[in-house]
Amino acid sequence: MAQFFKFLFASCLGTILALFLLFFILIGIITSVASSSLDNSKTTITDQSVMRISIPAQLPEQTNNVAMQQFSIKEDRVLGLHDYALSITKAATDPKIKGIFLNPSQGNHGYASLKVIRDALLEFKKTGKFIYSYSNYYDHNNYFLASTADQISIHPLGMTDLKGFSVSIPFFKEIMEKIGLNFNIYYAGEFKSATEPFRLEKMSAENRLQMKEYLESQYNLYVDQIASSRNISSNEIKNIFDGFLASSPSKAQQLKIVDTIAYEIDVLNKIRLDLGIDQDKKINFITPQDYFNDDMKNQNYSANNRIAVIFAEGSITDDKGDEGEIGRKYIKLLRELRSNKSIKAVVLRVNSGGGSALLSDDFLKEIDLIKSAGKPVVTSMGDYAASGGYYIAAHSDSIFASAHTLTGSIGVFAMIPNLNVMSDKKIGIDYDTLGTGPMASKFNVFLPWGDAEKNILQENVEHTYDQFLSIVADGRKMTKDQVHQIARGRIWNGNKAKEIGLVNAIGELNDAVQCAARLASIDNYRISEYPTQKDPIQKLIDKLENKDDATSSKLKAVLKENLGEFYPVYKEWNTIKSSRDVQMKLPYMVQIK
Repeated sequence: MAQFFKFLFASCLGTILALFLLFFILIGIITSVASSSLDNSKTTITDQSVMRISIPAQLPEQTNNVAMQQFSIKEDRVLGLHDYALSITKAATDPKIKGIFLNPSQGNHGYASLKVIRDALLEFKKTGKFIYSYSNYYDHNNYFLASTADQISIHPLGMTDLKGFSVSIPFFKEIMEKIGLNFNIYYAGEFKSATEPFRLEKMSAENRLQMKEYLESQYNLYVDQIASSRNISSNEIKNIFDGFLASSPSKAQQLKIVDTIAYEIDVLNKIRLDLGIDQDKKINFITPQDYFNDDMKNQNYSANNRIAVIFAEGSITDDKGDEGEIGRKYIKLLRELRSNKSIKAVVLRVNSGGGSALLSDDFLKEIDLIKSAGKPVVTSMGDYAASGGYYIAAHSDSIFASAHTLTGSIGVFAMIPNLNVMSDKKIGIDYDTLGTGPMASKFNVFLPWGDAEKNILQENVEHTYDQFLSIVADGRKMTKDQVHQIARGRIWNGNKAKEIGLVNAIGELNDAVQCAARLASIDNYRISEYPTQKDPIQKLIDKLENKDDATSSKLKAVLKENLGEFYPVYKEWNTIKSSRDVQMKLPYMVQIK
């Protein structure tokens, strides 16, 4: 009986504590909502408003399509790329917004994404409203946006880091040899360089060739756009960048890379002068996040016909997948869209460097079934649509890419860790193995591999590559030999991809939507975005209800915060280490700097 009351008391106490916890969570949520409302009151759009733009570190394709980084109830909505650009476009015709104050921040956003925002800024500029840019540091990434401004200003002690494009790839072969770790590596396509960091000490000749051509094509495209905005010849821009001639503020001004050397207060006073307000009066700044609302999309909710825009961004993984990843949840989504009679066409917005071959193939199967149901499928490519990212798009009725898109990489690989080091006498772990047949103990990562394992896996990789070629050949109306000539794991930018037949046209998401409408023979329609995203508060509640998921999210947040720029390296390593199938993935860490 004593034990009974003991457990009863414990249960009651647990219930009470849980209720208290729930109470405080609810109070926190209410407080967060209230504070959010108060914050919104501070950003009321008045007749003399100015949009202040500083590109956030997180810029997903779709609004809120990011995993929660912290358990913060006050976490705001993360505006997606296209909604961000839409805010700028709508502000252009809003008489209350007189101009833009651009504070371009440092970041590693892809140029295809930045071009979406850049195009919106150029459209804004056509209205005659001012765009002023100010920073103490300009690199190629943020200068891409700053170059649209009527006036580019820099701090007197600032710097312009404009010296041409480069890419740096880490190689781990030497350190792996020192610790006794290695991989059994199999790949198809001599340009498929994703495995090179683990098997070589520097870039192969093939990888160096493709990287050189890719960098040069992107660089030329970048220079031409800067030259057009700054009214300077492309050759002159190249000379300035290649010689690193505009590093100091005075040199940058002399060479017309910037217009003025000033402090931020000077630029703010210039804005006040344009607005016709006193120098001591506060400027009513708003951000694209403040300004955006769903009504901007001008949806015709009376339309029965819908076009589904599916945002397929992030790594392709053969599990459920987090926010910002393409996982098994997409298979269910595609099946639902196929059976939805109001969906007349599908636009696939791909921003992915690939991943699991199995999930890529399952994804493509669902795309084929959607087409068989009489619904056209059109793909729009973002920064990346390569390897598995291209595979899922290959059967689209039409493919649009940005000129800056990195695509292709039609090739596959498999990497299996070799943990035979555990049997090393230095560690002292020995394995004694029995099996029912000669193959029973094969593919054991703790034992040395012979020709049998190697031949089987290489055959599997080559079979998958052959399947990849067949898929592309069927989708692009080419022969397998023709595809092979432009495949072999090689990467291309959007312009070159159009030239060799991998994409149909250069264009953005809106172009793909219009194309889908034409193919579906519909004029009156509305757009529905997928996957459906939850607001930050609901995401928090879901995390709290799933303790395992919550713990995982917290761990990711801690790792990301502490590893900083090395977090992508860790993430890639973890992905490869835990992969269970052949991979269709981009070359390792392709980041232009």
